[in-house]
Amino acid sequence: MAVNTAGRIFLETLQRWLKSGVAGGIEWQDGKRRRLVFLEGDTITMVQSNLRSESAERLAHLGPTADLVSATRQVRLRALLAEREGSILVHPGTEPPAREPVPLAVALWEIADALPAPDLDSFPMAVSTAFSRLGALPWSHELMRYLEGLDGTRSIEDVVDFGPAVGAALVSALAVARIVGAIDIARSPSVALRVEPQGAGAGRPSGLFDLGSTEAKAAPLLDDTTDEETIEEVQRDLEAAANHFEVLGVQWQDEPEAIRRAYLGLAARLHPDRWRTAAPEVRERTERLFDIVRGAWETLGDPKKRDAYTRKEIFGELTEEEKANAQLQAVLEAERLLTLGQREVSAQRFPQANELLKLALASDPLHPQVRAYAAYCTIRMNPGKTTPAVEEAVREVEAVARDIPGADWARVLLGRVRLTRGDTAGAQRAFIEALRLNPSNQDATGEMWKLKGQREEKEAEPAGFFSRIFKR
Repeated sequence: MAVNTAGRIFLETLQRWLKSGVAGGIEWQDGKRRRLVFLEGDTITMVQSNLRSESAERLAHLGPTADLVSATRQVRLRALLAEREGSILVHPGTEPPAREPVPLAVALWEIADALPAPDLDSFPMAVSTAFSRLGALPWSHELMRYLEGLDGTRSIEDVVDFGPAVGAALVSALAVARIVGAIDIARSPSVALRVEPQGAGAGRPSGLFDLGSTEAKAAPLLDDTTDEETIEEVQRDLEAAANHFEVLGVQWQDEPEAIRRAYLGLAARLHPDRWRTAAPEVRERTERLFDIVRGAWETLGDPKKRDAYTRKEIFGELTEEEKANAQLQAVLEAERLLTLGQREVSAQRFPQANELLKLALASDPLHPQVRAYAAYCTIRMNPGKTTPAVEEAVREVEAVARDIPGADWARVLLGRVRLTRGDTAGAQRAFIEALRLNPSNQDATGEMWKLKGQREEKEAEPAGFFSRIFKR
């Protein structure tokens, strides 16, 4: 069964939690509709839903209490897997309000027909360290031994065709085993040792042991057989790969051993020794493809390199060098826009300056000079107003001047702001402080000359009518 988008993300999250041992709740949410699955180790402790149609009361007809818990869980999990829309939220460490524990493998087996079936062209391999998670399932001993013997050399189609269970049941078993981590699925066959039975067992797929046979020979890891059509298919896959993980046909969250097996499988198919008798152009092509695969493995095969690569390519994180370079470029761009904005301020074109300074803030929101000039533009574009935005801009200029005691330009801006507020004495103190910090500050000098001229003009104003009479 095809699992829709939200359901697929839920299963992927479930797998990651199971691998990392995280306990807590995984929530699906679409508006007010919610379902919450609590996981603890390899056990589902509770499945909640706030949908009335999935309430225990609505589902009471499904059976007695014991059966009802299982039936309700199945209904809710099936519905969750079928969801296309909605978000998946995680709540690590969250405890369920009540406990209805069931092994995860059992809960998945109950709804196995709703799980995504693995691709028949993929190659399954048992993960012995996780096989205990299947222990609570009602599977036959023969089926368990068969699954444990999967070595990654046969496709799922072959595994199903020669398995000890009906095809559909075996596909469902593989789907459950894959989700709980007991089976790894690779796009290419493993380069594991293949045993070819003789005698009565002849004709069975490589990798199955004929227990009645007394003779067996190991097939070489590399042989002289080549298939140029296969190489063309590999080339298409590699050229379409967006990252090293896709080159090897794995996912970023796969275990290191699964990544190693995928690499070995591709390396065996492309190794130059295998193509030594091929035409020169074919050898050249396989060598180029082999180098691509080897380059991917050189990164993914090293835990530190793989971790750094995953953060960068999968999660979009920048390297430390890239972060430093991005920060430098942002500062330089902010400085460039600030210079342009200051020219507009000097020309009294405050709306144009404001647009430039907003762009500068977007590049470097913490740049103090950009913040102060942007705030000053806000004040000058709203003369005589005391709106919240203007008051906030005044506080911004004051804060920058206070936080950078040695900035003469900040004192000039502060003085100009005080002039707009009618505080001439405060403005003069700010300009004098700017000149004390930098005697060659032309803006502060110019503002002081303006104040002096205004004062002299005021003193030179003619006296009133009665003053002139009494002066005579």
